Amino acid sequence: MGFIIQYVATYAPWIYAICGLTALYQIYRIWLVRSERRQAVFSLEREKAVRDMYNIFAIALLLLFVMGVTYFTSTTLATAVDPLVSEALQPTPAFPFVPTPTNTPLPVTPTPTFTPTAAPAVVEGDAAVNAVETPPASQVDPPTPTPVPTPAIQAPACPDSRSVLLRPGNNEVVSGVINVIGTATHENFQYYKIEFAPGANADANFGYLAGGTTPVTSNVLASIDTASLGNGTWTLRLIVVDQTGNYPPPCQVTINVQN
Repeated sequence: MGFIIQYVATYAPWIYAICGLTALYQIYRIWLVRSERRQAVFSLEREKAVRDMYNIFAIALLLLFVMGVTYFTSTTLATAVDPLVSEALQPTPAFPFVPTPTNTPLPVTPTPTFTPTAAPAVVEGDAAVNAVETPPASQVDPPTPTPVPTPAIQAPACPDSRSVLLRPGNNEVVSGVINVIGTATHENFQYYKIEFAPGANADANFGYLAGGTTPVTSNVLASIDTASLGNGTWTLRLIVVDQTGNYPPPCQVTINVQN
């Protein structure tokens, strides 16, 4: 059904043109029928002219109905089914987010073992002095390894609380399949979509990547396979569309793909 609506929306200008040409032809027929009715001598000719006028009126109503249905389909229904058709053409795999690896602590430095040494006996005359053991040196505590801190991931500053991206963060390095986490809500919510564009902080050349028709609050918006983007810097943008086709200021974030 969604593809039929998209088909009607695509060819709506041609439908309007055909209806317009048909309407012009019916206006020409009205002029002919009125002339025939004025010149009619017999009642049968006048009755035929009246039937022709009724037929022209019925065709005019049919043209109005076709144009009305085409306008409603190409404006309201096409906008509503656009995310569903895009999802059907580009299914997104549902894979879990790849966790960030934890830091491995440094190995403990082994403590050296000290061996006590005995002093030789000193002989004075006939008496022998027993050897005195040298006390062992004090043991040195091994240094405590300092783990390397993981840099904090900073979420982008979004201008509207109804369109928020939480993960991935600004300039975060990602690979494989990732989960895009955030919030997509609106008082007159219709759908949301995630778009992508090459480069950092892009403002043009965005393409559709994923979307949904259900509001989301601080949860997974979509799962994305970064292999389809290619390595490099990319900009992701979240747009929340309301029932009138308008949307608040979108939220966007820059990521680095390294597969």
